Amino acid sequence: MSSKLKSYLIIAAGVPLVLILAVWFGLLKLRQDQLTDILFTKKENSNRVVIVEIDEQSINQIGQWPWPRAVFGDLVRDLNSAAVIGIDVNFKESSRLGAPDDAKFAKAISDSKMSVVLNAEIQPDGKISKPIESLAGKAVVGFPNLVISPDGSVRIIHFQRENFPSLANQLAAIYSSKVENKLLARIPDKPVRMNYLGPSGGFPSVSAVEILGHKIPDVFFKDKIVLIGATAKDLQDFHQTPFGLMSGVEIQANAVETLLGQKFFASSRLLNIVLIFVLAVLTVWLCAQIKKLASLILSIIGLLAVYNLAAFISFDSHFLLDLLYPNLSVIFSGAFCVTYQYFSASKEKKFIQDSFSRYLAPEIIEELVKNPKKLKLGGVKKNLTIFFSDIRGFTSISEGMVPEELSRFLNLYLTRVTNIILSRRGLVDKYIGDAVMAFWGAPLNNPNQAEDSVLAALEMLASLREFNEQNPDQPNINIGIGINSGEVTVGNMGSDRRFDYTVIGDSVNLASRLEGLNKMYGTNIIVSQSTREAIHQPAEMGEIIFREMDKVRVKGRTEPVTIYEVIPFHRQDGASQIINDFKHGLADYYQGNWLKATKKFEEVLKKLPNDGPTQVLYNRCLELKKKDPGDWQGVWEITNK
Repeated sequence: MSSKLKSYLIIAAGVPLVLILAVWFGLLKLRQDQLTDILFTKKENSNRVVIVEIDEQSINQIGQWPWPRAVFGDLVRDLNSAAVIGIDVNFKESSRLGAPDDAKFAKAISDSKMSVVLNAEIQPDGKISKPIESLAGKAVVGFPNLVISPDGSVRIIHFQRENFPSLANQLAAIYSSKVENKLLARIPDKPVRMNYLGPSGGFPSVSAVEILGHKIPDVFFKDKIVLIGATAKDLQDFHQTPFGLMSGVEIQANAVETLLGQKFFASSRLLNIVLIFVLAVLTVWLCAQIKKLASLILSIIGLLAVYNLAAFISFDSHFLLDLLYPNLSVIFSGAFCVTYQYFSASKEKKFIQDSFSRYLAPEIIEELVKNPKKLKLGGVKKNLTIFFSDIRGFTSISEGMVPEELSRFLNLYLTRVTNIILSRRGLVDKYIGDAVMAFWGAPLNNPNQAEDSVLAALEMLASLREFNEQNPDQPNINIGIGINSGEVTVGNMGSDRRFDYTVIGDSVNLASRLEGLNKMYGTNIIVSQSTREAIHQPAEMGEIIFREMDKVRVKGRTEPVTIYEVIPFHRQDGASQIINDFKHGLADYYQGNWLKATKKFEEVLKKLPNDGPTQVLYNRCLELKKKDPGDWQGVWEITNK
């Protein structure tokens, strides 16, 4: 499993888990309710409830609050066409005007043809505080208590508590039975969310003083639920609702309509938990699929829009979909994904830069940063030193390994080779399986390019020899290297969309051919005459020892080239005598003196039986003695690549 997939899975699981725990423990419940508030829209009023306002006008004309109980008795008498009357005023204490005043109100209730519902408040200790006995015995009672949220808003309502009905419950039940000739289908025994019809002022209302002045016809109240309550600001009976500030009596009117409409909001915590998870997974999936930041953000916004539209439609059908946690699930998942992608992209850019530095050389990166124009297509003619290397018997090695082992083996080998090339100021052009192509002298000039390339080759052999000794369980690595110096075209080659900084030309092809000749001569490093002539100084790790081996004409070239073996460091002791003896035999070979050359090569083979170049030329001389080549120029034609 890739690290990117793991990160996405962690986000897809981690974000929902944290949010689900928050839901489970009821965190941010108030924020959930506040977001649900915004879903309310104004609805059509049934006009079953009429409000009689105890407003400033009424107080100014009738007198200071609290009014005499007789005033409420008059209101009851004047509203005799109503179906039921509810008075949202506290009568738990006797009138300040004495018992006769209470008696007048009690008689009006007793004489009324319709039911009158009075307040019976539930105290904090659970006890019910009913109206004074003279009133409670004549009227129906119900509690008006509202549930106030921590932010001061009224969102939920109790229609009954401990089998004791609320004021709204009593009014709705009486109205339903008397006017609609049916019982209420359902009276929730648990608190439910109030189904507000709209903002303040949505119910038909009249001033109490207008009732007492007989200015409103009886037909206005006929078969209606009449709620009498305070709306004067000085009486301070106001609360926050989803539609803003609203008087207590209007809230009671909405409670009555909620119960009569029988449209109660339902919800499912389990469904909301599932939505949190599903939306997080969808968001992470979008992040994994969409790479462009702008498109990703638009897609996330689209997902949020679809969910919130679904929540609005669901709310209109009286089912509550949480707006807080599912939205947070999308937002947090998206934010974590975008953040991860940002840092991942930064890390990837750094990785790419580091990767390029492993085979492009730091100088090239610096040069390209300083001069971006060099990234354009095109090349220049330049004298460079070209290097090719290849593992001997790699096919057999690869056949004995599974892909994972082969990949690990190649990485170990290429890492060693690359590090040496870079340490010697070379540039790794490309890897071709186990083969490596590199060059020296570009893009920055290097007057010691030939020496650096040969030293790099020698160091590779020494390093791989050490590696073979330290890792006897690994296949033995033996490489062939070809090096040539000459004019090439160097620059960015390819198309406008993809190109490489590389070299092309006949000198490149010759370096590749020289690498292949190592198989024929049994050597490790072969360089051309141009490379040999470019090296004038001893090496840092010891003298570079060359042995002229042959003059050859490689396939694809008309001009012959003198080739040299570079003696590895571990074979330099005693190499001088062998090279000197070989040199004499080579001179006779060039002149076509096959017999003399054969004898001298035999002397070399007595001292060093496994010397590849000597064995090759010895065998060749034997063949040439049998078959005279005719016009011999001392050049051997190489017919294969």
